[in-house]
Amino acid sequence: MAMSRRLSEDPGILRPKCAGNCRKCHFDKTFADIERLEKLKGSAEALNKMSQRGGDDIVKAYAGTISIYASGVVPPMTAAKLAGEDVPFILRGSVGNDKLIGMQYYDDPQKRLLLYNSFAKKKKLHMYSLNDILVCSNMPNMPEDYLLDLFCETPYDFGEDRVDCGHVSDGTLVIHIRSLKENVRICSDCAADVSTLQYLISRMIAIDPMDDFEVSVEHKYHASKEGDADKITGDMLKQYAYGKITDRGIVDTILRGKRKDLTSSGESAYIIDTKNYGPDLDAFVTDLKGTDKEKELLKAYLAKNKRAVILKSDRMSEALASVWKDGGREILVMASSDAVVDKMGDISKLFPTQAIADAVVGQMSLSVAAKIPEIKGLGPIGKLADKFARSVKAGGAAMLKKDIDNASLKEVRSKALARAFVISSKITEKFVWKWSAEEEDLAKFLLPFVDRLIAAEGKEYVAALENILAASGSGERL
Repeated sequence: MAMSRRLSEDPGILRPKCAGNCRKCHFDKTFADIERLEKLKGSAEALNKMSQRGGDDIVKAYAGTISIYASGVVPPMTAAKLAGEDVPFILRGSVGNDKLIGMQYYDDPQKRLLLYNSFAKKKKLHMYSLNDILVCSNMPNMPEDYLLDLFCETPYDFGEDRVDCGHVSDGTLVIHIRSLKENVRICSDCAADVSTLQYLISRMIAIDPMDDFEVSVEHKYHASKEGDADKITGDMLKQYAYGKITDRGIVDTILRGKRKDLTSSGESAYIIDTKNYGPDLDAFVTDLKGTDKEKELLKAYLAKNKRAVILKSDRMSEALASVWKDGGREILVMASSDAVVDKMGDISKLFPTQAIADAVVGQMSLSVAAKIPEIKGLGPIGKLADKFARSVKAGGAAMLKKDIDNASLKEVRSKALARAFVISSKITEKFVWKWSAEEEDLAKFLLPFVDRLIAAEGKEYVAALENILAASGSGERL
């Protein structure tokens, strides 16, 4: 009854606000006819007759609805199911239920559209239903407040009056509203399982609601440093508008496809997180966190083998792992030789950075072996001295420390010998071993013999090793 009274007293609340440039308002005749009902507002019978005459459904729905107030009695109600909801309303006149519901729910921003839908499409209008007003235009002309009203209904909260999450990501959904010259931007990390486009067209009337929108996904998966975007068109756009594809779904679909396209393109393209280096191999390798040797090898491999490398982080281990399946052996051969790599077994099971370190050491050991004769039949002290000398020659202090930490040093002579190599190589780092005063003294005595052994090659190496065995008092002979 209150609704009917308000409409009876002020039919102007039904008239949309103008945002177009029509030469003449398409609603003029409708509201002129509504104005002529003024003299009949005291007669429910007369109004009911008018609700069954003429061809303007808006006028007939209005006459039938205000007849309730004129009669002073609320008649029995019926209900229609809309989007799964039972919507009660009062039947009046020879007009469709949708028009009666739109009229009787004139203050509901969604249901009110039922009153204007046919009329607006016939006149090729664009109508926007905001929370408190209805706006009409003869062309796409979305009000800023409409965008904000509808975006506020989504699960996103980017701050007051903001429709851009502001994040940098590997992919971003962009909904461009041409009439507003504004973009809704939702990054792949924020994208939810809703269709924002469905929200934005849910309170619009237009023959083609999409004529004011352009939907795309910006992404980094391209061979150039510059940004790129893929427009969403055809059936995918239609499904997105209907909510059959969500924000997250559309971004994920595009990114999966573009990653696959780029990796199979055969082009050189390098990406770390959200930074696209294009084909700039120097800049890409410079930004990786790894040793100079690792950078040198990866750069040499990628210079010879064009491919896209897409990384989540700047760790060298991830970069090497991304090319290891196809290029692991080639990288290791560049670090050493075929002979060394052949001895490493199944390289697919090796951790890339450690495999490179092992290959480098293996090659150095091979070089050392060419200068130092292999000596068989050595005793415990002889084996330690030979092993430690070869470690220093092949891998320097780092390799020596590793071998001493892993050695089995069970008595004074072996520990003193190890300590002499530590002093000779000037290693200051801590070891797993502790040396007694007696072992320190013997180490200092053995130091010049160790120095000569490390420097010796060929026959001189054999003599130097024989001297160190004698100096240690081990009783061992070559």
